[in-house]
Amino acid sequence: MNTIKRQIRSLLPPLATIVAATLMSVWLYRIEGGRSLPALWLSNGICLAVLMHRGRRGAVALVTGACCTICCTNMVMGLSFGEGFVGALGNALEMSIALSALSRKDRATYLETPYGTKRFIIWALLVAPLASTLAIMPWLILTGHSRYGEIGSLRFVSHALGTALAVPLTMEVLRWHREPALSRRRTRRCAQALLGLIGASALAFCQPTLPILFIVFPPLVLLALTGNRRWVIGGIIAVAAVGAIATSAGYGPIHRQAPFPAWSAMLLQLCVLSCMAVVLPLTASLEQRRRLGRTLRGSEARYRMLAEHSHDIVLLLGADGYCKYVSPAIQDMLGYPAGKMVESSLESLIEEGSQAVARELWMQLLQGVPPATALLRMRHADGSFRDVEVTGGLINEEPDRVVLTLRDVTARVMAEDALRQERLMTDVTLQVIGDAVFTLDREGKLEFANPAGRALLDRSIAPDEAILERRLPLWREGERLMQAHPASTALQTGMPEGPFLCALELKDETRHAIECSATPIRSDAGAVRGAVLVLRDVSAVLELSERMAHLAHFDALTGLPNRSLLLERLDIALARAKQTAHHLAVLFIDLDRFKQINDTLGHGPGDELLQQVADRLLSVVKSVDTVARLGGDEFVVLLPELSGKPEAAVAATKALEILSKPIRVGRRELQLSASIGVSMFPDDGDDADALIRHADIAMYAAKRHGRNDYHFYTAAMEANAQKEFDLENALRFAIMRAELFLEFQPRIDTGSRKIISAEALMRWRRPDGEICLPDEFIPIAEASGLILSMGNWVLKEACRACKAWQHGSLQGVSVSVNISQVQFSRDNFLSFIMESLRETGLPPHLLELELTESMLMEPSESIQQRIAGLSALGVKLSIDDFGTGFSSLAYLRRFAIDTLKIDRSFVMHMTEDPEDASVIHAIIALAISLGKRVVAEGVETMQQAAQLAALGCHEMQGHWLGRPGNVAQLAKLARHGTHSVSARTTQQ
Repeated sequence: MNTIKRQIRSLLPPLATIVAATLMSVWLYRIEGGRSLPALWLSNGICLAVLMHRGRRGAVALVTGACCTICCTNMVMGLSFGEGFVGALGNALEMSIALSALSRKDRATYLETPYGTKRFIIWALLVAPLASTLAIMPWLILTGHSRYGEIGSLRFVSHALGTALAVPLTMEVLRWHREPALSRRRTRRCAQALLGLIGASALAFCQPTLPILFIVFPPLVLLALTGNRRWVIGGIIAVAAVGAIATSAGYGPIHRQAPFPAWSAMLLQLCVLSCMAVVLPLTASLEQRRRLGRTLRGSEARYRMLAEHSHDIVLLLGADGYCKYVSPAIQDMLGYPAGKMVESSLESLIEEGSQAVARELWMQLLQGVPPATALLRMRHADGSFRDVEVTGGLINEEPDRVVLTLRDVTARVMAEDALRQERLMTDVTLQVIGDAVFTLDREGKLEFANPAGRALLDRSIAPDEAILERRLPLWREGERLMQAHPASTALQTGMPEGPFLCALELKDETRHAIECSATPIRSDAGAVRGAVLVLRDVSAVLELSERMAHLAHFDALTGLPNRSLLLERLDIALARAKQTAHHLAVLFIDLDRFKQINDTLGHGPGDELLQQVADRLLSVVKSVDTVARLGGDEFVVLLPELSGKPEAAVAATKALEILSKPIRVGRRELQLSASIGVSMFPDDGDDADALIRHADIAMYAAKRHGRNDYHFYTAAMEANAQKEFDLENALRFAIMRAELFLEFQPRIDTGSRKIISAEALMRWRRPDGEICLPDEFIPIAEASGLILSMGNWVLKEACRACKAWQHGSLQGVSVSVNISQVQFSRDNFLSFIMESLRETGLPPHLLELELTESMLMEPSESIQQRIAGLSALGVKLSIDDFGTGFSSLAYLRRFAIDTLKIDRSFVMHMTEDPEDASVIHAIIALAISLGKRVVAEGVETMQQAAQLAALGCHEMQGHWLGRPGNVAQLAKLARHGTHSVSARTTQQ
């Protein structure tokens, strides 16, 4: 009901206006004596303007009221009911057509845009009046009007003029309140211009000449330039009112020029319409420019203020990428003055890695693709780089103009990177950490569990429980933790709990030892909002600690007591022996050649061998005795209660016998031997360290005397050990002081009696002038590991000397060098040979390496590759002391050996012992059959040389042929040696 009342109240003003227009038409009609209908033509326009302004709200009621008013007005002016009703129906049809066409879209912008004006002219001024006129034409013809053509033309023109005049004026009046008030100064000027317009209108409409009517245009244009739409509409209404009054009173050019009143009204409307056509577009354009200017000035001021005071850089760039405007913020952000950046490009400030992103952003901006944002790295004036977030857009009013906003986000990027890195590290830590981590809410319900925690949850005894302390129950000292659960305590007290040891109960498993702790999680306000529970499985740690405690006193491989426990037991046994005055023995056992077995078979079989040795030693000792392993292949047996040395000797003999029995390791059966040193209390010492050290010295004495035996400690052994120690120390200084030198012993060809090779022999000249032969210090060098550096030095010095003597009488004479096991087993041995040859410039065929048979025993793939590499290089190989070691036809066939050297022990007695001669004969025959050369060492007599030559020996070496000497002596022997040997042979 209220809605209907509001609609009725809204329709009253337009209906009142229509009634006023019709009453004015009646008044004019009576004044003109029934000859004028000018105001009636305005009714359709007024009604249409109201409908265009309101839309279709109340359109039926408004059109109906307007048509009824028009019908009554027609009958008052003397037309019949039929004529009035048909005219009203025509008006209704005209308003309906115009309203239907103009109310579909853009009704709020009619007469304000070219498109709206075009639609208004087509539908309201042409189509609708023409359609309504054509609709009533049949009725005019049927009723017998003879002037139906003139009446129809007059109706069409008058309705079009009325609509063209009434609609703009009415719509401007309806929008009257929207116009802003003018200043007092402009109001005074507008009032003056309006008075001038009224005066010009009175003057124009009181004189009889038609062209003088145009004097109203200058003051009307002045009013449009000074005021706004409100004043312009008032001026147009004033012109229309003055013109209507003067024309109705019979004055003015319009009254005089029109043949009848209807044409007079139309001419007046044309005059007013012309004024509207001139002034309204001008006013609209001026107002638009004023508003646009105010808006632009305000916008420019606002945006300039924003740009000048913004912490972000604001840039205006042309299509070429050069800056047209740069805000002052660039000084603080990038360190460049704003004035110097104008008409410059930003490309030089962008880091190379961000160039592609910058180009893509620029293309998006020029294409107008929104939004355009990118993260760039730009160079600061101090050379550092800043992370800058760039946002921009294209200015449509200014083609090829781009606005960019640069914001320094270096701190944000660094914070994000740090946060991302911290988050990544936290995630990775939680994923890989071995501890089970759980996050609980305020009620103790599970929120998060890492992989270790989920693994525990899968083995939970109560998988459906929501409360974690029930799902994974903890036990401590035989009682289940309920109220004292660390998570509950942390949630209740808000304080960290633990860590402490407890047991975790899991499904189908014994309880695990767990270290648990809980820490509350607080909100920003400080309230407890949850807790973090950490469970660490320490069962392995406890087991490891127990194992470490065991390993601290026992050997990990054999389970025997180690040195620490041995010393403890030895101290206890010594204290008891001192009290009871009985003897005590320490047996130091070392396996013979264990390193060779370990290197050949590998560490796995070697460990198995040591375990079996430990078991065998345990089987021959008493329960009160102790068998300990000190490391490697060294064992110690403690005999705490003995009557004397005979009982210790019996124990050592049992150990040797049990160890000498064959031992099966895998598929191999090995024969072992051991060397044992024995020290006695109180004869050899009264403390643990002295007894073990003296037993060790005695063990080395057993090794030096042939191994597989035991020796009791004597004071002389320690003197020898001290002598060896001093010799080793002096040998180290000899290497540093270059006290080592080489002598060369010739090898003579049996047939030509010429020197064809020389063996390099190392000598040591001590500071006192004494010359030490290799037999004195080589064993010490091998035991101490010095043999490697000494052997490398010998090899290089021999190659250098051989290269030097190639330019004299020794041209073509090669050099042979003895190679130690340590040198030959090195992986870089072949590369060292190549480096020595390259460094000295010696041809490979002039170098011969002398190997021992033990190096080729059980050959591995690496040894085969090493020998094949030497052979491919051109270096000759010989077997030294052939016949005294593990002689085998297998390695002679497998390896590229050039020479066999018969040991001097066979040559020494070959003239007296037929068996030695037979062995030499067999070796020479074997070598010849295999294509090898044979060298006999230790030739001391002419008879030995003659017999070797008769057996077919290729080369000979010995003091009878030439003693070791320096290169000069070797060269002299090469010049005169053949004749000397021949003469010596003749004398013999």
